[in-house]
Amino acid sequence: MTHAAIDLYGLEAPQSAARHMVRTTLAGTADSEYTDDVVLVADELVGNAVEHAGAALDICLDVYDWGVAIQVRDDGEDTTAVPGAPPAADEYDEGGRGLFLVDVLASAWGVQRDKKGKRVIAILLYRAGDADR
Repeated sequence: MTHAAIDLYGLEAPQSAARHMVRTTLAGTADSEYTDDVVLVADELVGNAVEHAGAALDICLDVYDWGVAIQVRDDGEDTTAVPGAPPAADEYDEGGRGLFLVDVLASAWGVQRDKKGKRVIAILLYRAGDADR
C-alpha cells in the first residue's frame, strides 16, 4: 500500500494541491483515464469542503492492489449535509454536479464524523485495464 497525505488548511489553492498530490502518487501505477477519475473525485471533494464547510483540512490517498481510497476532511459537523444520493443538476444549474460526479465515478463513498469534524471517503476500484502493473 502507498499512502500520501497533505494538509490543505490555509492553502490558497487547495484543489490544485490535491490534484497534484493525486497525480504524483498515481504516476506509473494506473492508466491515465483512471487517474483522471481519481483526480476529479479528489477535486470535487475538496471543492465541496471549501464551499460548504469553509475549508478543507486535509486529504489523504491510499493506493491498494484493488484501487484507491480518498479521504477529505473538513471541520463541519453536520454529516447529514452530505446527501447519500445526490440529484443530477439540470443544464441551467450553476453548481450541484460535484457529489453527483463522485457518486457516478466512485465504486462507493460516504461521510463519517471524526474528532476534528467530518470526512468524506471515496473508494475507486480498478477496472479491467486500469492498473499498469
